[in-house]
Amino acid sequence: MILALALLACTPDDVTDEQKDTASADTDTDTDTDTDTDTDTDTDASMAGDIHDGWLSEGADISVLFQGAPFSFVSVSAVFNTDQGYGVVATDGEGAVTNFAGTFVVDATTSPGTITLTQSAPYAATSVGIYQVDGDTLTYEAVQTVPDYGFTPPTPETGFGTTAGPGVVAGSNVQIYQRR
Repeated sequence: MILALALLACTPDDVTDEQKDTASADTDTDTDTDTDTDTDTDTDASMAGDIHDGWLSEGADISVLFQGAPFSFVSVSAVFNTDQGYGVVATDGEGAVTNFAGTFVVDATTSPGTITLTQSAPYAATSVGIYQVDGDTLTYEAVQTVPDYGFTPPTPETGFGTTAGPGVVAGSNVQIYQRR
C-alpha cells in the first residue's frame, strides 16, 4: 500500500538507500519573532501562527501513520525557514535517518493556515495541507498530491483529521510538534 504523506511521503521504489542518506536537510533555526499582519501570505502570522522555526515530534505526538510500517518513526525534526526553505529529519526505531528538503508557501490568513510544500529531496513531490501554531505547539497535517496517489488533503473548511484516501483512517495523519 502506498501512503504518500507529506513531509514524510513514502519513498518511491526507485530511490535507493544511498539517495535517502545523502539528501540534506537545512537545520538552521530562525528566531525571528516578527508578528506583523501585512497581506503577504508567506509571512503573515495573524491567524494560523508563525510556522517559521524548528519543531520536534516524538513519542505519542507522531501521527499514527508514521508510527507504523512502513515508516516506524520515533522522531521527526522539522525546520521551516523564513527564506521559505524547509528541512525534515525522520528517524526510525533502528536509527535509520531519512532527510527531506524543499520549499514551502503558507497562507496564514485562514484558520487553520494552509501550506504547500515542494519537495526536492530525496525526490521531487508536492504536498498540500493545513497547520496551526498555538504557543509552542504546531499541529500539522499534509498529504502528497504530486505524484497523485489518490489522497485528498485536509482544508481549513474540513479541519484536522480529514486526510482521505487509500488506507487512511480519519485522524491518523495529524502530527503534533513542539518548538525546539
